[in-house]
Amino acid sequence: MRGHRWTTPYLFVLPALLVYGLFVLAPIGDSFRLSFLQWPSPSSAPVWCGLRNFAELTHDHVFRLALWHNALLLILSLVIQLPVALLLAVLLSYPMRARGLFRTAFFAPMVMPTAAIAVLWQFVYAPEEGLLSRFIQVLDPSFAYPWLAVPSAALPCVFVVICWRYTGFHMVLFMAGISAIPEPLYEAARLDGASEFQLVRHVTLPMLRPVLAVSATLSVIGSLKYFDLVYLMAGGVPEESRELMATYIYRLAFEENQGRYGYGSAAAVALFVIALVVIIPLQARRARGEGARP
Repeated sequence: MRGHRWTTPYLFVLPALLVYGLFVLAPIGDSFRLSFLQWPSPSSAPVWCGLRNFAELTHDHVFRLALWHNALLLILSLVIQLPVALLLAVLLSYPMRARGLFRTAFFAPMVMPTAAIAVLWQFVYAPEEGLLSRFIQVLDPSFAYPWLAVPSAALPCVFVVICWRYTGFHMVLFMAGISAIPEPLYEAARLDGASEFQLVRHVTLPMLRPVLAVSATLSVIGSLKYFDLVYLMAGGVPEESRELMATYIYRLAFEENQGRYGYGSAAAVALFVIALVVIIPLQARRARGEGARP
């Protein structure tokens, strides 16, 4: 009977473990296997190449450029997207008229289909007839600028869309964290003469540290694996100026009849390792912080 009690929880978890192993762990393992193979042509049998694919990655300027774009997206998400979401969460935590309407409006982009968002913002960024160009044409009637076609502007334009879509998601996380802060803490601080800014700095932010850690982790993971919106807004395969790791991996394996499955798998393995190197320290620091609290 005692042994049956020990195995019962694992029996409940077993179906989820089987699904996770089949659809997550098995593809990851197969990517590792494919990364050591090369296809001389898309129709030929693979041959063992050892670490040659990984050695080629170190000299691939497009891979390095895509990695830099992901790093830039990650940094911008942490220093712009999360602070904006935190500011909105703090402001909307105060009683005000139409607060529910504002919350819904900021969160609405999160539930919109990615394809619809891409089409919407392609219209906004249209060179002559787009909303952004029309707005600037009020001052300069001859203005026309191909926002998504200029290398220096393409990635910032895409980041604006990403920030517009996901800021509301992080705002909701922060608002949930703020609502869980005990009100007596604020009352005690107000009795001591704390201003609203001091309340945010000395009460809200310290109490939100676990939520901030979760939000930062989600932002980092999303920045490293971002694909769909960049791919759709580029109208297919992005140019090198807006190439990300995920789009480059997809292009290597499936686009332009390259058939470079092994090399694409090596790039995917490299992205997997980079994600682990970035995420594990964040999770370890979060665990240490939670363990240090009484």
